[in-house]
Amino acid sequence: MIITTLDVPVRTATGTDPGAGTADWQCLVRRGMLHSECEGVEHWTLRPGALLELTPGHGVEEALLVLDGEIVVSSTAGERPVRAGQTALVPHGTAGRIRAGDAPVRLLTIRALAAAVAHRLPPRVPELLAP
Repeated sequence: MIITTLDVPVRTATGTDPGAGTADWQCLVRRGMLHSECEGVEHWTLRPGALLELTPGHGVEEALLVLDGEIVVSSTAGERPVRAGQTALVPHGTAGRIRAGDAPVRLLTIRALAAAVAHRLPPRVPELLAP
């Protein structure tokens, strides 16, 4: 795993609507090689109304932990508000979006490879140093 040492987040435009807002993004931890089920841990600061797309083809499952504010998670299953202190789980293959509420939002995203993807990786064999 690679742990980020950046002290300045990246500013990014969100969504395809120019009025959708911006977000500050910082990857805190990410995998360094194929042999890791954890894809990454990211910290987001979303402006009011900012949109993040859920992309089904990424091969990950996500846990969204809202630290401050409120988001609405939309998918084919409907809409679900998620407030500070709550977590939403996003299964592998889910298409949809995350929309920030009327106030700024801080959230953590924890991404892990879906079982269907992890099972296709070669088996892990620990390397032991010769004595």
